[in-house]
Amino acid sequence: MNGRILIQTEDAELYLLLKHILTLDGFSAENSNRLGELLDRVHQAPPLAIVVDCSDPEMNASAVCAHIKAATKSETKIAALVNTANGDHGRPLVPSTVDCIIDRPFNPERLLAFLRGLRADVAAQASTKSAAILRYADIEMNLNRLRVERNGHSVVLSALQFRLLMCLMRAPDVVHTRDDLIAAAWPPEAEVEPRTVDIHIGHIRRAMKREGADVIRTVRSVGYALYLPSH
Repeated sequence: MNGRILIQTEDAELYLLLKHILTLDGFSAENSNRLGELLDRVHQAPPLAIVVDCSDPEMNASAVCAHIKAATKSETKIAALVNTANGDHGRPLVPSTVDCIIDRPFNPERLLAFLRGLRADVAAQASTKSAAILRYADIEMNLNRLRVERNGHSVVLSALQFRLLMCLMRAPDVVHTRDDLIAAAWPPEAEVEPRTVDIHIGHIRRAMKREGADVIRTVRSVGYALYLPSH
């Protein structure tokens, strides 16, 4: 999981404090006191977030944060540390340039709450993405893109055959009866003969065998399951 935080500050003590706080909570921290270097690091490996020290009275914080947002197409989250005694030359930060504003002296828990929320969002997105991919042996099904690949090669199936294979892939070690497969692939009102299931399974089997060994096991008088001796 991406827990990398970039910090832009010229205050070495602040960086060491932030690094200590973040490390204890499972994040990693890197410092960059030059904007160009910071953006290079962002493009090389996007961080979870950037913490920008805006407490320098000579710094136009809004301009710096806006530049980061523009350079990263607004995809990078920014937490701004602001010294309320100095502000940003008396100008408040433009809300669209940052995602979280924290006054100095700052409460570490507020910063951590913001970063933990981002980390949880990333974990949820990764979980959703993972759930949209089914894998068995050398077969991969992308449920969002409706694509099947075997050994890296595309396998062409009809929409109905895709649904049949998806049923098998969701529980590959289970023997699925023809009634199970009919319920998974056809509308409830459809009248489907068991032989029709066999025909479509045959199409799937032939398509799969173009890229590898036969992966569909026939259980006589019962149904079908996925099986590879080496799996």
